Amino acid sequence: MNNEISIQDDFVFGSVMSNKKLCQQLIQLILPELKIERIEFPTVQKTIQETQFSHGVRFDVYTKDQDGVVYEIDMQIRHTRGLPQRVRYYQGRIDSEMLKHGQKYATLNRSFVIFIWPFDPFGLGLHRYDFLSYCKQEKSLELGDGRTAIFLNTKGTKDDVSKDLRNFLDYVDNKDVVNDEYVDELKDYIQNLSKNTEWRNDYMDNKTHMMFHDEDVREEGKMEAIRGTISLLREAGLPEDQLKSKVQQHFDLTNQQMQKLFK
Repeated sequence: MNNEISIQDDFVFGSVMSNKKLCQQLIQLILPELKIERIEFPTVQKTIQETQFSHGVRFDVYTKDQDGVVYEIDMQIRHTRGLPQRVRYYQGRIDSEMLKHGQKYATLNRSFVIFIWPFDPFGLGLHRYDFLSYCKQEKSLELGDGRTAIFLNTKGTKDDVSKDLRNFLDYVDNKDVVNDEYVDELKDYIQNLSKNTEWRNDYMDNKTHMMFHDEDVREEGKMEAIRGTISLLREAGLPEDQLKSKVQQHFDLTNQQMQKLFK
């Protein structure tokens, strides 16, 4: 895959993490203290919604290990408001999914909500921020409710993670990483994906859909944003006639607008 298309893209990330081996390796890389013998086949873009009136939640990657421990991984490229509250909501949804009717609370398994960001959300220079529940009066007293939130970021400056995890984060940050077995596997897998015509078409559909519905794209900047998407999709190897047809359909462009874009 051309370097212009990054694993930061949640569609690319989800595609890669749908590979059971690569997903398990990433979880083990983040949590080396755990012994993960196997995981369920990862569910990409898993949606949990209790009722028609619930807000619902969509997880980028959702899986469990051999002991029923839940791992939810999200790739986030924007520093939007309400991220801590999103973690709270995610954890609540995971708990409700795990606890079946009539079961005791003590049966709830551990859960890890993991965010990967190309920015430092807290500005302390760490590559990693782990959050547990502690007693305010006595910090050594942990609640022990089994919930952990982990924030990984590619802009850390401290020497606070393993070399392997640092290499992965550098790769997410689009830096040139060499001689790393896991990163090499990721590169090879993405390159093979890029050769698949069906995947490229799905990638195109996802990119144009997200651009069209992105609330941050205002009308005055829409054409410039579309140009950027066209450039990326050309790098992905989508045939020009298919690209034009789908761009016009998804963005509802006039023939005149199309002429300006493709002149």
